[in-house]
Amino acid sequence: MSAFFTIDEYILQFDSDKQNVLNVVRDAICEAAPEATETINYNMPTFRFNGNLIHFAMYKNHLGIYPGPETIEAFAEKLTDYKTSKGAIQLPLDEEINVQLIQELVLYNLEKLKDKQVPDWKKHHNKWSDAIEIMEQIIAQTPLDKTFKWGGDVYVFDGKNVISYAGFKNHFALWFFQGVYLQDEAKVLIAASEGRTHAQRQWRFTDANQMDEVLILKYINEAIQLVKNGIEFKPVKAPPKVASGLFAEALSSNKNLNDAFYKLSISKQNEYIIYIDDAKQEKTKISRIEKITSMILEAKGLNDKYQKKK
Repeated sequence: MSAFFTIDEYILQFDSDKQNVLNVVRDAICEAAPEATETINYNMPTFRFNGNLIHFAMYKNHLGIYPGPETIEAFAEKLTDYKTSKGAIQLPLDEEINVQLIQELVLYNLEKLKDKQVPDWKKHHNKWSDAIEIMEQIIAQTPLDKTFKWGGDVYVFDGKNVISYAGFKNHFALWFFQGVYLQDEAKVLIAASEGRTHAQRQWRFTDANQMDEVLILKYINEAIQLVKNGIEFKPVKAPPKVASGLFAEALSSNKNLNDAFYKLSISKQNEYIIYIDDAKQEKTKISRIEKITSMILEAKGLNDKYQKKK
């Protein structure tokens, strides 16, 4: 697969008809989210706003739209006419592209991401210039491709995440996305967040002089071999979402609201729970609960408010 560095480069590889479709989609996203930035991620055109807002890609007979699994779940009732998977929506090319649907997906994700605090992975990079140079020299000896995900550089093989690295205040970290499956003969890998980190493992350095280039390359090549062997962590499907915290209290204290909420479809219940849970601060949760109360009482889904009147 060819590597692309801009959306313009991506679009120009297709015939004029497909270029027109891609430009229509691009313009629709720009209109819905003028504050978003363009990039290439997963070798696909991507718009970012405090995270990945939406991806899209052209195929032989359809346009793939990738707004994220939670958003697809929230829009389930509107997507019954389209072929979908956990993370993708297929829009047939023999039909007019549903620009309104694309914009609704984008606006829904904008609402989810607007309060998200994005870590600045490059904040301390200047401090670790020697370590970064070593990593670049090592990676140049591998078949890894560089992509941009979650606000930083991620190195992939055959489309699978393999490694990433970043400099922090007190250490430089190299992490392996499937590190739990590495032999780790040197006993250098740690789980950065116990109880939350499943497959990822980190290798931390407090000085660039600690970085053994031969050993690091050996670990990376072993991680690449995991991809070749098809070895990766398969997350367990999450149980149905349950209202908790302030939202649960609001439901229990208001019978009409509680009854209206549980009369909604599961997908609409989930979209509200996700919306409240995504807020990090209590005052934001309270504000969101106040905002959605009337919508729930009117039997509306969260994304209904983004529908454009014809």
